[in-house]
Amino acid sequence: MLTNVLLGFILPFSINIIIFLRKPRITILMYTLGVSIAFVANDWGFNIFWKVNPEHDNPSLPAMPFNLGYFPLLTSTFALIKEAQIVNNKVLILLYSLIFTVLEYVALYIGKVEYYNGWIIIYSFFIYLSGFIVCYGYIRLLKRYQIIE
Repeated sequence: MLTNVLLGFILPFSINIIIFLRKPRITILMYTLGVSIAFVANDWGFNIFWKVNPEHDNPSLPAMPFNLGYFPLLTSTFALIKEAQIVNNKVLILLYSLIFTVLEYVALYIGKVEYYNGWIIIYSFFIYLSGFIVCYGYIRLLKRYQIIE
């Protein structure tokens, strides 16, 4: 569980603090979105399709550090890259989905994540893809109402 807290929460949250110091509005808005997406996706899948190790009586507890640190960092960095217009929006969504699916595959390979009931890595890709599409739509909505530039 210490690994989950260090790599899933403390390190990503520290990076998010650095981002916050440069872009507070984006960080606040995207952090909450990342937490929301993470809890919706992970609570849906726990005990049905996957689990995060170490095992616990509450199966969502080992993933909580990731829900509060890692996933919000993904949405914050996604928004920063989108704002900088470094790559095309479709490419950004696909690239982020692919990169973080590969990282999840590494976690699967080393035994940090376990799949069951027919869940395969390509399904995780589609979960990430849908999350980043929601993130993209949220950013457009925030821009439309001039909440962010």
